[in-house]
Amino acid sequence: MGIFRGGGLSGRTAFLLYALVVMIACGFSLGFGSAEMFSWPLGGLEQLSATLGEVRGRSLHSGVDIKTRGLNGQPVYAPARGTVSRVLSKESGYGNALFLSHGGIESVFGHLDSFGEGAARLNTFIDIVKLMYNADELDFRFRKARPVFDRGQVVAYTGETGSGPPHLHYELRTKDGYLNPLKFHPVRDTQPPVIDRLFICVEEGGSTIVERAIRVRRGWRGYAPDESSVSFARGSRVFLKLACYDRVNSQNSVAIHRIAVFENDKKIFTVAFDEVRYADLQYGHMVYDLSKSTIDGSATYTYFLCKRAGNAFSGIGAEGEGYILAGPSPKRVRIEVSDFAGNSSVLEITVRGDGRPVESAGRVKFRRGAPAKLADASGAFSVRLRGDSLRSDALLGLEAVAPDAARAISGSAGIKEAGLIAACALHPFDLQYAAPVEIAIKGPRGRDILLYQFFEGRPPRPLPTSYIASRGEYRARSTAGGYFALIRDTVPPSISLPPTHEFMGDAGPYRKLHLVVHDGLSRLNESSIECMFDGESLPCAYDIDRRWVEIVLPRAVFDGAYHHVFLKCADAAGNTALFSSPLR
Repeated sequence: MGIFRGGGLSGRTAFLLYALVVMIACGFSLGFGSAEMFSWPLGGLEQLSATLGEVRGRSLHSGVDIKTRGLNGQPVYAPARGTVSRVLSKESGYGNALFLSHGGIESVFGHLDSFGEGAARLNTFIDIVKLMYNADELDFRFRKARPVFDRGQVVAYTGETGSGPPHLHYELRTKDGYLNPLKFHPVRDTQPPVIDRLFICVEEGGSTIVERAIRVRRGWRGYAPDESSVSFARGSRVFLKLACYDRVNSQNSVAIHRIAVFENDKKIFTVAFDEVRYADLQYGHMVYDLSKSTIDGSATYTYFLCKRAGNAFSGIGAEGEGYILAGPSPKRVRIEVSDFAGNSSVLEITVRGDGRPVESAGRVKFRRGAPAKLADASGAFSVRLRGDSLRSDALLGLEAVAPDAARAISGSAGIKEAGLIAACALHPFDLQYAAPVEIAIKGPRGRDILLYQFFEGRPPRPLPTSYIASRGEYRARSTAGGYFALIRDTVPPSISLPPTHEFMGDAGPYRKLHLVVHDGLSRLNESSIECMFDGESLPCAYDIDRRWVEIVLPRAVFDGAYHHVFLKCADAAGNTALFSSPLR
């Protein structure tokens, strides 16, 4: 099935579409209030599972995610009077999404179950357009005649289309970027941000050469680091990273609204998420340290409290770049972390300049714009950089890591004792490359061997791997440093039944069967999934969020007799799992 893109049609097709559009209530001139007049789109639901500016891959999140108590079908209300400018209906991304224009501001609602009817009969219109064009997916932009929704009118119903469990993705867009909806919709929030960990770092040659993790404890007076002061050599270029998160009426960790850094009461750095411009999306990996997204097994957000080379995120203030020059006099550094409701947490530490110089032993300087190769002392590990891999000059280091140490670092039960063949570390971990670098590790040839990447406390992630027989090495590409390992995976994916209430469900004339499929190490190869019912192949889909395969059948086939369900799938290492069972 294809994707229908509305607008710009002519002839008989345009006439038919126009006839459909004029069947709905259309509006041509509207009076809009300011964004401050907007109302909350969900009645009585103020639990957030994501906020504006959270890191998503290497990018930034463009809105807020509102929890819907795990249910679909919650009514979504127009935050202000507006016209429908666009509707999406796709299997991925936003799923079903509605775009409302409010005169300079556009509200966007994603992952919908269905669209609102009302006087506009919008959901009926979308179904007719799909039927006309025999399209499963649709991207329709209204040009002239546009459906109108008044403030407080139901425009849609929440769902889980596209990605993620049931929730509503809500954005406010302008011509420049995304506004933070919490600026216009104050929500109840009495819990201050949580501070997890403080990292004290030294930068040299554009790279982090020293990183000290300092635990932070919360007491009745607030937060305090385990070390009240740190010492570096005079002249060291020091910067901080802070692992912290907020909660908004939910147990989900969400990103912070604002962080400010003071040196002896002088503000030297701020970062805030009142707005994210379209050009800002590319800086997610420079606002956050992606190697520290998990600490002690818990999800967190680790922020660079400095403006590193190449970071042009508009949310960074003009007060300074956040670097602290270690000098003869101690410098008291205070960090204030705030949420939109005004709750804040504070942490202080003293930086002294009476320490010993730090040697960047084993680091090699690479210049931007020149291809290069870095190898460890044994020659078993190497990294090849393209000319455009570095945004600025950098000091890089590559070293071998003993298998036992790698197992302890990853903390993954998926690595068996004989499974880890070789491991290395590419420093610094917080450097993200502009173009992928190629990692090569020598090892024995094996069908079930892949090259994996991981950071401390996180399970290995398999990389698309190739074997170069002439050199006896495995190669893969990555856009970040970290730990890399050759691992032999001999364990197939697991297939099991979900809880009874999730195993089978009805949707109109169809019945949906679910089988839970999961691979803890190499991940599932979705293209390998094969489903059969009574010996006949059936189309099926894998839901990565719920970790199950969904099989859709006509309800008429369930006649009380015995039937047979068969499922076959493999992981990225080629291990195959089979499931076969009678069903009544």
